[in-house]
Amino acid sequence: MRQRNVVLALTLFCAMVHAAPGSSADTGDAPPYRVLVGGRMIDGTGADPVEDAVLVISGGRILAAGPRDTTGIPILSEVFDVRGMTVLPGFFNAHVHRGLSAANLEAWAREGVTTVRDLGCDERSLAIFRTYFPPQPRRSRLVAAGPLITVPGGYPIVPFGGSWSTVVTSVNHARETGERLLDNGADLLKLALETGTMFGQPIPVMTLGEAGMLVGVAHGRDTVVSAHITSTVDLDLALDAGVDDLAHMAVDRWLTTDEVQRIVDDDVSWVPTLELWLCAGRRAMAVANLRRFVAGGGRVALGTDYEGYTCDWELGMPMTEIRLMAEAGMTPMQIIAAATLNAARVSNLEHDLGTLEPGKVADVFVVEGDPLSDLDALLDVRLVIHEGTVIRNALPGRIPPPPRPASGRVGG
Repeated sequence: MRQRNVVLALTLFCAMVHAAPGSSADTGDAPPYRVLVGGRMIDGTGADPVEDAVLVISGGRILAAGPRDTTGIPILSEVFDVRGMTVLPGFFNAHVHRGLSAANLEAWAREGVTTVRDLGCDERSLAIFRTYFPPQPRRSRLVAAGPLITVPGGYPIVPFGGSWSTVVTSVNHARETGERLLDNGADLLKLALETGTMFGQPIPVMTLGEAGMLVGVAHGRDTVVSAHITSTVDLDLALDAGVDDLAHMAVDRWLTTDEVQRIVDDDVSWVPTLELWLCAGRRAMAVANLRRFVAGGGRVALGTDYEGYTCDWELGMPMTEIRLMAEAGMTPMQIIAAATLNAARVSNLEHDLGTLEPGKVADVFVVEGDPLSDLDALLDVRLVIHEGTVIRNALPGRIPPPPRPASGRVGG
């Protein structure tokens, strides 16, 4: 790697090849390197932004990321001038339904939401969709749990009729069900741990033995488990079972300090779906509990529950969710981390996605302005690169800045 860095550094005074700005997407063979130059880079780790940054992409992955005076621009690069703009990791929406839609996946991807996690879909429909719509850069990456795992007469059979669900009837059946879903293409498991407080009626729920078995199956296959809970009375079961994240903020009462501390101590994330609670008339309690959770050091991942309920949902950049997170006291940097690093974690993709670091998959989007001072800047998307492929380019036509002197380097 050291020898390669020296060779690349010696090319800094050589001519560079760059694409004509204004094209909407790739139209032919990709160049050996794509380089974003001059922007403010927020890398998703929570670190301070890097001003006048360089991001080098090669082979669909990030080769280098850092200040322009220490990061070289290799020869044969397609250079994008992003001065005055902000470079971000591709966002996630870590709780959606209706992810089995090519049109929806394209709409998310064009707005910089390059990965979505579907937490409830029909098992057979998932297999069919993946057969006929294999992954491609113009569509957001789909992470899917398949159906919610519940018990006979459990949620969502009551009160929603059982769509997107499968039942378990014993610990052994739970093991068989978890293995079947993962064998048939589920990327993670979703448990329905809803005893009915939210709905004003008792609803059967799986035992700790059944829930723990499902978690054990998933963890044994190196994947994660999300648990549907909407009230604090179901929190202990989820945590005792060892789930990895909680889907939906509890809205029955305020979270206590001890409850928040236990979630933090158990290293469990929360995906609060505030857009759902706004629609369902529970905004105030959801926002208050998210505020308490964040103040107590809780880890939040962004997810909206898109199309999981009868609402006027926001497709694309989830600004309603983002603004409600800000209302709950989350800083812009915390919100960006929730949409990138933390959401990659609950999607079991943190080793490949969520930050702009060497070796990570090149999911990148660029916005005009600075979302740290104005979150609405996230709506002004100028460039989207998904798995190294340009799928949207609305950059102004201007000459890119020249490379810095030979002290620059690539890699690291």
